[in-house]
Amino acid sequence: MNLFFTAHVGTTTGPKVNGDVPPSKFVDRLTSFPVVSTGLDVVKSNPVTATPLAIAKRTSLLVAAPMSPLASLSYFVLEPLIEPIMKRLDTVAHDSLGRLESTWPVIKEQPENIKAEAKYLAFLPLTKGKERRDYVASTYSAEYSSCGKGGIITTGSALICTLLIVWSDGLLWIKAMLDGGRGSNSVTAKSGT
Repeated sequence: MNLFFTAHVGTTTGPKVNGDVPPSKFVDRLTSFPVVSTGLDVVKSNPVTATPLAIAKRTSLLVAAPMSPLASLSYFVLEPLIEPIMKRLDTVAHDSLGRLESTWPVIKEQPENIKAEAKYLAFLPLTKGKERRDYVASTYSAEYSSCGKGGIITTGSALICTLLIVWSDGLLWIKAMLDGGRGSNSVTAKSGT
């Protein structure tokens, strides 16, 4: 009875036209998101999930069929009381999806794009780490070749120069972040040029 009642009440959000009940605005909007629609397609088409869904549907029909007259009678008696509440719930849920959509615009993107962006963000520390390693290695190589002959003095000098260059570049990056894009103007104003 509960399944039958929920199935009928959950879909009533407007006047019946030719006996058809219009679908919920919330459900329409929710299934319009590519992630949700793709997820539903995968669940319906996957044999592992399709079989239990079919069994659950048949079982609910077998259980609800004997109680159908009672459930429909109680539904039509309670419909005038429940209909405004269901409309309001549908409107609130629909508006909540609108706020969710404006807060997290990524839910409107295709699942492939979301997956690629998540993969990029997951590997971002590794990628940036490799870039920094290559930057330090190339800086050290350039300093080592500019210091002259090989040996411990050349290696130490190249190491200290590399450390100072990397430290200086790091401080310039922090300054640029703190200035918020005003970095070049504040430097020229202080130098007087």
